[in-house]
Amino acid sequence: MANSTSSFEDTSFEEVLAAYQDYCDRNNLTAQQPSEEYSTMIHGVVYLRATPVSYVARYDTRRQRFLA
Repeated sequence: MANSTSSFEDTSFEEVLAAYQDYCDRNNLTAQQPSEEYSTMIHGVVYLRATPVSYVARYDTRRQRFLA
């Protein structure tokens, strides 16, 4: 079984980033620029991070939606 914390298994970082940009545009939010280096996937949830200490958004890859 692959390690679910080290890579974006079935969903690429670019796909999640595009969904994040679209989500921000639709909701009139200012999008921050997440870094692939700091972003991680844990149990099917992508944590988009701009810095190592906090995340800017969480994306559920199974449901294909952002989490509050």
